[in-house]
Amino acid sequence: MTRQPCTARAFAIALALLLGSGAVATTQSLDVKPGLWKKAVKTQTGGRTVLDSTVDTCLTATDLELSRTAARLAQAPACKILLQDLSPTRLKVILQCKDVLAESVTNVRSREAFVVDATIRTGRGEQTHTTEQWTFVKSSCSDKLPQ
Repeated sequence: MTRQPCTARAFAIALALLLGSGAVATTQSLDVKPGLWKKAVKTQTGGRTVLDSTVDTCLTATDLELSRTAARLAQAPACKILLQDLSPTRLKVILQCKDVLAESVTNVRSREAFVVDATIRTGRGEQTHTTEQWTFVKSSCSDKLPQ
């Protein structure tokens, strides 16, 4: 379990970068509605569930811009982008960060639902898999933002 924080940190970086990444020249966005979303997250390591929770998350129009996602990926410290395929309905990214390989695929099912599947593999053969089910709640999320 002492190695889990490093793997979890790399995983969190890879997921955060997906909705936030430079090589997209247009102002295309992920084809989902901005606003308040409910995200159900399940993470498994070594065949055991280590996280199973639901959180509310605000996605702004800026958060959904593919150019931002590409820019964030390009700034990942000590990481090399092996694959970056960004479109309004699908994001696929593979990052190599030191001894960690992170692969994430986001598939838009509708403007009100998308799924993220991500896998982190370490050089020691450890693997962590996370699935996120995102469901749109409402257009406004100002009451959910920190004051």
